[in-house]
Amino acid sequence: MQYLKNTIIALTILLGLISFAQSETSWIKKKDKTETVKKVEKEKTTSWIKKKEVNENKKKLKEKIKESKSWITKKSKEEVKDIKNKLKKHKNVEDLPTAEFYFTAVVLPKNENDKPINIYGYFNGNGDQNFNFENKKYSTLNEGIAYFQNKKNTCEVNVKQGNKFNLFIREIILNCKKYDVEGQFANKSTFGIGDGVATGGNNVVFEIINDKKQIAKIFEKNKSKNLPRTMLTQGDNSVDDNLLDLDITGKYYALLIGNSNYAKYANWTSLNSPKNDVLAIEKVLKQKYKFERVITAIDATKKEMEDKLNELAEITTDKDYVLIYYSGHGEKKSNSTYWIPIDGPKTWKYGSWVSISEIGNLIENISAHHLVLMVDSCYTGSSFKGVNDSNLSTKSYNHFKQLAQKLINRRARYVLSSGGNEPVDDTLDGKHSIFAKSFLDSLEKTEVINMETIWRRIDLAIADADLEQRPYFYSPEVWGHGGGDFVFVAKK
Repeated sequence: MQYLKNTIIALTILLGLISFAQSETSWIKKKDKTETVKKVEKEKTTSWIKKKEVNENKKKLKEKIKESKSWITKKSKEEVKDIKNKLKKHKNVEDLPTAEFYFTAVVLPKNENDKPINIYGYFNGNGDQNFNFENKKYSTLNEGIAYFQNKKNTCEVNVKQGNKFNLFIREIILNCKKYDVEGQFANKSTFGIGDGVATGGNNVVFEIINDKKQIAKIFEKNKSKNLPRTMLTQGDNSVDDNLLDLDITGKYYALLIGNSNYAKYANWTSLNSPKNDVLAIEKVLKQKYKFERVITAIDATKKEMEDKLNELAEITTDKDYVLIYYSGHGEKKSNSTYWIPIDGPKTWKYGSWVSISEIGNLIENISAHHLVLMVDSCYTGSSFKGVNDSNLSTKSYNHFKQLAQKLINRRARYVLSSGGNEPVDDTLDGKHSIFAKSFLDSLEKTEVINMETIWRRIDLAIADADLEQRPYFYSPEVWGHGGGDFVFVAKK
């Protein structure tokens, strides 16, 4: 009897274990299914984002190719024949002929399993040296030949260049067999880095230089590894994690002020972009970059603006990296310029607006290793006296980590503004100003980027939009700039 009782108990326990195991298996499968669904949804979202970027790139390329037809000159029969002969004969990078300029172009992959496409080439002016840059004459229109590393394609090269706002501006078009590549440049010298797009919607990184031996070295480095997403480099699958290991000794802080709703006090016209710009910048800084704290003020009164500036001054140390961003109305009275709080009267009264000189005094007393003031406002961009002496724009991205570390180590003080002593545009697309949109694009499409590169991209975007305003980038004389630059570094 006792044996039968023990047997029943054993069977009961066994059946219980089987039931538990089955329910656990069901739960595990359910969990796995949920995780799988989440993973698929994430992949779909990532795929959609990539597809959107690719479609935008294709549209941009189509517009640039169409636009280039207006400036690419019609060639004679002899010139066409000469170009065809050159396109038939593939040349290695070491065998390129003597030329005025040489370049590399890397077509970045869209997918993890794809490899970059490496292109190299040269171009020369057409003989009409019709503009000056740094006391030397250059041709507006230029022609050359480009070659694919895999020897499967050759390209006719057409380049349009000029001098605007003391920058060397270029647009380069590569017409290859059933394949086009477009690139843009805005540099302080005749050589440097640019970005572009290719048929298929891929992002492209260009580098132009006037030394054939140097371009050969750059090309060899490009072949040996995937390019890091630094400066103007775009794309999702060529990130070099080593670049995210820069030696950053302090903390990143930001103060973002966006004044839009001036109608609340019925003094000034309300603005569309400042609130939208600041909230979008806040989001990308918090989610993607190494910011310890982001202080945000939307539709701030004079007291609130001053309180936020004082709050920032209290939490920063001399090791930290500080970004201040203001978007809203600006005004000039006599020889003084001001930021306008939302409670500022339309007619100036002493102490009712935020004086740029007061802001300058406060900034001089902020303990920070790096400090950058970005201003998207009328009349106030060039209010501080200073010079532009940053020096990264002409360097190769192959040496970017070493250069970025040097810029991080040196003290930096900069102002980057959307304009000088003139009105600036409110919105580019009904939501963001062109200044903020270009800034956001730079932050979203790169992993490591310095402020001078952001300025060059903003300058090019404003030039493309054919606006009257001009961005300013300089170091105020009394702020104690030490030759560094503010470098945004993404989280791993």
